Amino acid sequence: MRKPTRRSCKICKTKFIATYDNVWWCCPEHGYEYSQRILARKKAESERKRKQEAQQERRELKIRKKALQPLSQYHKRAQTAFNAFIRQRDSGQPCISCGRNSGAKMNAGHFRTVGASPETRYDETNCHIQCEACNSYLSGNIGEYRPRLIANIGQAAYDRLMGPHEAKKWTREELDALAAHYRAKLKELKQREAA
Repeated sequence: MRKPTRRSCKICKTKFIATYDNVWWCCPEHGYEYSQRILARKKAESERKRKQEAQQERRELKIRKKALQPLSQYHKRAQTAFNAFIRQRDSGQPCISCGRNSGAKMNAGHFRTVGASPETRYDETNCHIQCEACNSYLSGNIGEYRPRLIANIGQAAYDRLMGPHEAKKWTREELDALAAHYRAKLKELKQREAA
């Protein structure tokens, strides 16, 4: 027969002789308290695991949802960020087509339209602030836009803009990066103007 083991109580740390191998407490009250600690620890561990699994599931769902979004959704987000940057960059300037600074709603108007030249869609020299009337109702008012654009960016940049461009096939990652880039530029521009 084996000699009884001397152990320290897990609650009060006093020495006692264990009657069984699985006894780690000196009295029934400490046995109950010890069991409650173990239960609380197990509960906390299971709660932590549950939260971790739920978080992982949310991440996977977000990735799956992102993969299902059409490319047009990514273009829309990138275009929104780009247009916000252009409006902030040119704020306070008059409309590039008609020269009015009416305080009306101002848009980011493309010289070469997105449909006609998707390669220059995110080119900063192709997009300037325009009043709603010129951009939406006069189809960009291109006749008045051209001379002011050349005066603004120069003949060499205008020739480059009008020249041939390689067709660009955008990926989701590139469009996400582009949107993030223009959001960062917009934030930097606003901070510079606030200072």
